[in-house]
Amino acid sequence: MVTESPIAPRSGLGLPALVATAVGVVVVQSTMISMLNGAGLGALNYLVAIGLAALLAASYVLSFAELSLMLPRAGSVGAYTQAAIGPGPAIIAALSGYVAVAMLGIPAELILVDALVAQLVPGLSDAVGQPSLLLLAAFCLLNLRGIDAFARLQSVLVTVMFVGILLIGFSGAISGNVGAVIAAQPFEPAAALSLVALAIWGLVGLEFVCPMIGEARNPKRDVPRAMFIGLGLIVVAYCMYCIAGLAMLSPEALGAATPHVELALAIFGEPARIGFALLAILGSATLLNTVLASVSRMVQGMAQSGQLPALFARENRAGAPAPALVALALGIGAVRIPLGMDAGSILSLTVAAAGCWLIAYIIVHIDHIVLRYRLPDTPRPFRSPWFPLPQLLGIFGMAYVFLNISPTPELAAPIYRNVAWMLGITCAFALFWTLLVQRRNPFRAVPLTTAAPAVGAHVAAASASE
Repeated sequence: MVTESPIAPRSGLGLPALVATAVGVVVVQSTMISMLNGAGLGALNYLVAIGLAALLAASYVLSFAELSLMLPRAGSVGAYTQAAIGPGPAIIAALSGYVAVAMLGIPAELILVDALVAQLVPGLSDAVGQPSLLLLAAFCLLNLRGIDAFARLQSVLVTVMFVGILLIGFSGAISGNVGAVIAAQPFEPAAALSLVALAIWGLVGLEFVCPMIGEARNPKRDVPRAMFIGLGLIVVAYCMYCIAGLAMLSPEALGAATPHVELALAIFGEPARIGFALLAILGSATLLNTVLASVSRMVQGMAQSGQLPALFARENRAGAPAPALVALALGIGAVRIPLGMDAGSILSLTVAAAGCWLIAYIIVHIDHIVLRYRLPDTPRPFRSPWFPLPQLLGIFGMAYVFLNISPTPELAAPIYRNVAWMLGITCAFALFWTLLVQRRNPFRAVPLTTAAPAVGAHVAAASASE
């Protein structure tokens, strides 16, 4: 049996801080690059693909919103899956969908940081080697100070990033001839569908707000709102950004390795190089801050549920999951150090990690459907409308994206091979932990005896204060 304890937040995250958490994963360099690459490939068709990807993103937001308030625990996907289809799949979904993504995706972003620092301050790179490790250490220390430090910093970082992206987007759209560029490539439904797999990478990660539910001031109202507001902001910002790219750059330039830098220079000239480089580094900082805060709390929640060693359930005096935070930061650093400045060496790994992220989304949709029928009387402060249509759309849509995940045909084999390796390792650990440590059936759902009181104690209390 799993006993859900009431969640009493030590400090309150308001709606702005939760929105900043929801979008902190996507206002980053790697997403800016992939969005402009997509615009170069499809023009108007890519804008349509962003719209289709937004529908898929809305489906997973609906599932996470209902499940997070029904089972308000820091473990997030691990808690939902354990209650729906068993502890084994819960461990697989959490480790492969989030921990693996953090361990493999963040180092790629840090390589981009080091490349920009080498351009701005060559002496620092020569002296330190990998300045991004200093950034990693700094954000680990800041998160160890607790949720208040995270909230203040995250809100500032995301605000600066969004203002910068919107400024570039509107300035480029006004300066260039957008209509002529879009008219040059007519709408083709098949082309738009083929680009959804690329577009959705700019719309993932909104659920990173869910592990912060124990810190939210008014979770019933603010958690769903934060994800939907974040989704709307992202779609608007990146659509304008892509339009600016189409207006100011050639398709060849949009397909280059650093089109985000070229776009800033095309709009504002050479003086913008330093300012945009700093903006891009801030984007990487928001990603790092969000992942350290959210994934460490997922790990903590898994440990509290018995899915990981109890050490990771501990907190420091500031209420931060210190062992999980430090272990995550050390793991990211251990992957980053041997890679040097060669981002290509981990391309197939990061795309494969993103594939595991999609698998986690599919599992969450299945959790939602199973728990809606298995636990119909459990209080749900938020209920997904039109159930189960959004969930079925999400399952089939995510499966389509997964099957078309490779950016180039030659990368398909290594990407799927890496997915198989990551899933194989997490499956092996899940079987070992559930069978030999927990001594339970990995595919038997764990009953919830007091899930409703847990929700009522926190969420209902917040509702009463409205």
